[in-house]
Amino acid sequence: MNNSLKVLLVDDNHDTLDLLEMFLYKDFEVLTAMNGFEGLKKAEEELPDLIITDIMMPVMDGIRFFNNLKKQEKTNQTPVIAITSFAKKITRKSLLNMGFTGVVSKPLVKETVLDTVRKAINLPSDKSPVENAST
Repeated sequence: MNNSLKVLLVDDNHDTLDLLEMFLYKDFEVLTAMNGFEGLKKAEEELPDLIITDIMMPVMDGIRFFNNLKKQEKTNQTPVIAITSFAKKITRKSLLNMGFTGVVSKPLVKETVLDTVRKAINLPSDKSPVENAST
């Protein structure tokens, strides 16, 4: 796993974190955080290649988390995918306009998550991230 890419998952729901980790663990080193504040700390320490964050979280929501990431020199270029139920006021279009690299709606579908992740880090659909990272 030395050549694998790091993905930081930020969500206050254990089930969502577990599901995303199941989708990604074979091809990525997966890190987790339970809120935006914890996510910021891990992002600055670990410098992940990609961040996937829920929008609605306690302590620091996904929007504030994203805005703080973009203010930090170490993390301002890191692609960020938003996860949302779209039941709130925030739409897919507005999230993309804010600068999110991608948006995935709940309930999470493995193929959709993996496709969005590949696009966010510019991996071809037919290559696993591990193979691509080592070439």
